[in-house]
Amino acid sequence: MGAASSREGDAARAAAREHAKRCRERRRLMREAVRQRRHLAASHAAYLRSLGVVASTLTRFAVGEPLPVSDHTPPAVVVHRPLAPSSPPPLLRAVQQRQGEAQEHQQAQEEEEEEGGGASAVDVVGAVSESAAATRTEGGGVVGSRAAAEEEELRMEVRHRSLAEVAAGLEEYFVKASVAGDAVSSLLEASTTEFKGGSHSFLGVICCLSAPAVDRIDSMTGRQRHSSILQQLLAWEKKLYKDVKARERLQIRHDKRLTELGDQEYSRKINVDIQKLKAAWDRARAQLETASQSVDATSSAVAELRDTVLARQLLELCHATLDMWRAMRQHHEAQSLIAQQLRGLSSRTSMDPTTEIHHQATRALEAAMSAWCGAMAHMAKHQRDYVHALHGWLRLTLKPPNGGAQAAASPVAVELEAFVDRWGKVLDRVNCGEVLKAIKGFAGAARAVHALQSDELRVARRVRKYSRELDRKSRMLRQVEKSYYDSYLPGAMMSLWHWGRPAWREEQMQARVARNEVAQRRDEIEACRKMVEDEMRKHAKAIDATRTATVTAVQGTLPAVFQAMAAFSASLASSLEAVCRVPQQNVNIQ
Repeated sequence: MGAASSREGDAARAAAREHAKRCRERRRLMREAVRQRRHLAASHAAYLRSLGVVASTLTRFAVGEPLPVSDHTPPAVVVHRPLAPSSPPPLLRAVQQRQGEAQEHQQAQEEEEEEGGGASAVDVVGAVSESAAATRTEGGGVVGSRAAAEEEELRMEVRHRSLAEVAAGLEEYFVKASVAGDAVSSLLEASTTEFKGGSHSFLGVICCLSAPAVDRIDSMTGRQRHSSILQQLLAWEKKLYKDVKARERLQIRHDKRLTELGDQEYSRKINVDIQKLKAAWDRARAQLETASQSVDATSSAVAELRDTVLARQLLELCHATLDMWRAMRQHHEAQSLIAQQLRGLSSRTSMDPTTEIHHQATRALEAAMSAWCGAMAHMAKHQRDYVHALHGWLRLTLKPPNGGAQAAASPVAVELEAFVDRWGKVLDRVNCGEVLKAIKGFAGAARAVHALQSDELRVARRVRKYSRELDRKSRMLRQVEKSYYDSYLPGAMMSLWHWGRPAWREEQMQARVARNEVAQRRDEIEACRKMVEDEMRKHAKAIDATRTATVTAVQGTLPAVFQAMAAFSASLASSLEAVCRVPQQNVNIQ
């Protein structure tokens, strides 16, 4: 008997340790999800800002480059398709239907309690069936409207006459692409100010569990914020881990009391109060049952938040991301078509020198492209880490911490875990290397143009320096010549009457020195003029090299950026659409 109870106690303690380990991992994953949500919101906002910065810097750069587009360049045919929002998936409709049924059932119970009639139950069933039919009709209507919208296309021919006009057309679609991410920004709360305490502080836990509506509910939509839901889940996970650890300690105490009681019943020792041992065991058992009930209540609260609120938010976030990349695909395709007109640029028609303002604009363009590349890489990384953290947490929540079977999980949780798993696998397969390579290629080309502009400006500064030196020496020569002709030539004519005198010889020596100084200064001026001409030729060559490199960079690397972005957006949108359109089996939740 003692051996059997000992083996049972060891198994219970091992199970309790496993449950505590699982709850600790759940807490870590939820804390990671909270952190990655903040990083994802920040990186998403930075990516949208980078689009606007690239648009403005590209326009400023193009304004400083008076490069015309040839009249023989064919116009760009831009196709505008009205984008309808994606229809909600069956799982989202099932969650909404479940919430509607719960609310209507609660209202029906209240009406039954007030009226005491039996007809209200029939009305509730009819209302539930009507809501389900309306949901199905609404989903079909969205699909039909989307199909009709895709059939309507607006084709528009666009012709640009210069690089500045091409940049203005690209800027328009950059702004549209930036606006396309506003829905995702709203769901991620990329522009809201969160409380400073965080979820790890006592104030953060209080804000998560019992915060007022100002902190937990969006004032614009009336829905709970995604960040507040994650904070609440993290607070519940911390409480669950503490409850599980407390239950583990109580389990050890209960096993110890049970072992003492069993040993006493087996050995029948004298001078040992068996009633006292039974009372201690009863207290330990009652405390263990209370701790188990606390664990079950906390697990139920986590499951309720997961199935009713978190599931809807994650599905809405995925669909908003899908709509964003579908819109960006269209805008980047339009940019790719507009950028094809850059083939008609010519550098032989413009020999205007580079200015300091344009030099700074080129540096700003290179910095903006590098920031765009970094923002895109960070957004992809944080989105992947965020989805993986949520999937790991959802997978662990399918097993309750009290050791129940996995079948005890709700159908919504099972479907949500599968949905987030597919989402994470899609993000793992996403390869943005080609896009980053194209953006880095244009940034490198802009950096090379900036270096050539620096050389050109350096030569221009030497030209100005030598030109000022030539002007200064020319003024000095004119002064010396004026002094020479005014002072010595008339005196020499008058000194013919004083031939052979010492004063006359002295004047002749001074005149000879003046003539030598004039000749020397003329030689210096001629050498300086040659240097100015050489530097001006170098400056002309530098201008031609800068213009040629600019045209080569713009023609060779800028269209590739938009082609890569269009291909990437199309690939990601189709992958996310496959995730959202996959048929779900357990969507009829009763």
